[in-house]
Amino acid sequence: MKRDLLQEAKEHYSDAADDCRDQYDRIRGDFRFSNPSMPEQWDAFATKARAGRPMHTLDRTHQYVQHVVNSIRAQKTSAQVLAVDGGADVEVAKRIVGMFRHIEYTSRADIAWATAADHQVRGGLGWIRVTPKLVDSKENQQEILIQRVISPTSAFLEAGWTEPDGSDATKAWIETSMPRKAFKLAYPKAAIQDWEASNSAGWFTTDSVRICEYFYTVETKVNRIAVSMPDGQQMYLGEDEYHALSQQIGFSPQVDEKRSFVEVKKSVKWCKLTGAEILEETDFPSQYLGLVPVIGSELWVEGKRYLCGLVRRLMDGQRLHNYEMTALTESLMVQPKAPYMLSARAVEGREDEWARLNSGNPAYLTFNDLDENGQPINAPTRLAPPAFPAAYANMSNMAVSEMEASVGIFKPSLGMQSAAVSGRAKSLDKEAGITATYHFSDNLRVSEERVYRIILDMMPTVYSGRQTAKILGEDDSQSTVGLDDELPTAMHKENGKVVAINLGVGKYDVRVKVGPSYTTIREEMGIKMQELGKGNPVLASALLPIVMKMNDMPEADQIARVAMAMLPPEVQKAYHDEDNSELPPAARAQIQSKDQELQQMNEALQKASQIIEQLHGQANDKNTEVQDSAKAAKMEIESAQSSAMAEIKAAQLALKAQQDAMTAQKRDLDNAVRIAELELQLASAKAEKAIEDKFDLASATPEVPKEEGPDPSAMLAEAITKGHETIAQAMKESAQSAQNLQALTTTALSGLAAAVSAPRSAVLQRDAIGRPVGATSTVQ
Repeated sequence: MKRDLLQEAKEHYSDAADDCRDQYDRIRGDFRFSNPSMPEQWDAFATKARAGRPMHTLDRTHQYVQHVVNSIRAQKTSAQVLAVDGGADVEVAKRIVGMFRHIEYTSRADIAWATAADHQVRGGLGWIRVTPKLVDSKENQQEILIQRVISPTSAFLEAGWTEPDGSDATKAWIETSMPRKAFKLAYPKAAIQDWEASNSAGWFTTDSVRICEYFYTVETKVNRIAVSMPDGQQMYLGEDEYHALSQQIGFSPQVDEKRSFVEVKKSVKWCKLTGAEILEETDFPSQYLGLVPVIGSELWVEGKRYLCGLVRRLMDGQRLHNYEMTALTESLMVQPKAPYMLSARAVEGREDEWARLNSGNPAYLTFNDLDENGQPINAPTRLAPPAFPAAYANMSNMAVSEMEASVGIFKPSLGMQSAAVSGRAKSLDKEAGITATYHFSDNLRVSEERVYRIILDMMPTVYSGRQTAKILGEDDSQSTVGLDDELPTAMHKENGKVVAINLGVGKYDVRVKVGPSYTTIREEMGIKMQELGKGNPVLASALLPIVMKMNDMPEADQIARVAMAMLPPEVQKAYHDEDNSELPPAARAQIQSKDQELQQMNEALQKASQIIEQLHGQANDKNTEVQDSAKAAKMEIESAQSSAMAEIKAAQLALKAQQDAMTAQKRDLDNAVRIAELELQLASAKAEKAIEDKFDLASATPEVPKEEGPDPSAMLAEAITKGHETIAQAMKESAQSAQNLQALTTTALSGLAAAVSAPRSAVLQRDAIGRPVGATSTVQ
């Protein structure tokens, strides 16, 4: 099985690598071209052709990349958690946001965001990964980390992904290297064999082992049965849950076939691979892949994605700038320096001094002003310098202008002097550059939303059981909240304060907003307050404590306290007492009295709210008890109905057997009657034969006088005939009685079955205090 998984990972990896091979080759070229420490901006052909000649690399691409990346880093992104369904709670959503901030702090997520932004702006693609980390092996406590991927060409999603945040991908790979010694210590029984990565371009060294992390999605289909309970409740159950419920209540609930559906559950598996075997394997605590892409400029052409950053659009202008500046240098190198026109007699005896003119920087030069005859010699004069090659300089400046136009970032956006004079005009110049590159920060925001959704999905699994979670506020204040996955609701309050939450109850979603950081907003507010105080020194001194609190300078709090002490008493009171209006004593006393009354009313309302909450709880408990009693009564009635139906079916079967027996008995009786009739006919025939024989004998013998009286043969025949008729009549009457009894029994059982199966309404009977003591079932 593991061998099959390894082979499957290799096959899908090969497809993914082939799909992005050209893309990754271009990204590597962008990185080499704009590498600030060693830019490679001359191709191999030009390098060979210009051997021994100047080759200037005056890189300007990095400043554009850093300008955009630093602008993104200066912007503060904040996640907002939204309650989606009825089970979610807004208070829980706020605490989840605080947990997000703590996760960002502990995992130093700023590094991951900045690295991904640099990669997307430089080459068009960056990555962010989310992973769990074990922090307490004894209690199996974990935390969630946001981590960077240092090389964008070492991560892959399955071939064919289209969504900008990779949410439609079902497989992912991350390649890393591990020193051989560390690999041997961690996996002493594993074979040292590199992961077969055909797209890594050799950035792994021979002293390391190439390994690969593999994420893959597993889908499980579950039949969800729509069930309608007798009390009207609608439920969606799995097959096992449905059978368990049927056994529990004693009958099968009604199934709504139209609303039943097949649910597809997703889970993610993670494993670490080499080229030969699987090193580790476990479940990833989310239904989403823990790898998120951050794309730059995106365009689809004929079904194929093309990504790029700023560097690829700056390349031609940068090459032209390098070439023109190199050509300018070459032109100046081959031009002679400006020579002197002089007489040979003027430098006679001073040739070495003048010869060293171009190799040094002498403060002065001497010459012979008189010849051997004492006649004056003209002073040496310098000729005009050679013409400056302005064409090269102009082309170099044009190349820079083309670079600016290609990315929409002009000199004013980079902080250089412009024609703008007013602050508004300067702000518009700055906004023009931000607008031209806004898609980079917006694509990063989309990916950050995906990261937070993964974290939100991981939280119920990673933070399972009962534990305490740390929360970080927007102003960096710290607090905690309890986590309890056994709570029936989303949160639990005590004395009006949230003490525990259940992350598994309710559905939430995430939205990321981009704006200035809390520190920036505080600094801007301080500047605005200083501007307010410029025209009003009294107001400036009154606002000084607040300005100091907003300042991050050392001892700012102490300075604020000193400034507070120097303020007039009424201003100090304004800081400590919000209601400091100059009112008459009587009005102020009345207001204070009203405040006390309001405070008492608030306390009374709080107590009333607590009582109402307790009553609601008691009512809910009572309703639950009544509902349970009603369900139990209905279950008893339905159980009795089921038992009665079973007894009726048994009685019907017994009646059918009795009917079959009586039918057989009737058939036997009919046969007996027939036999009796035949025997009677035979006896009559024998009697007649005997009489005839008697008369024939009498005619043949002498007549013997007899005493007159009844004939015995006739009497015997008559008695036999009457006996048989009586027996036949009795058997017929018995069969008719049995048939009538059977019809009456069948009618009675049918009526009983109809009465038992008729719909009923159960009414609970309660005692004086409302407790259920019984139930009455009425046929509707």
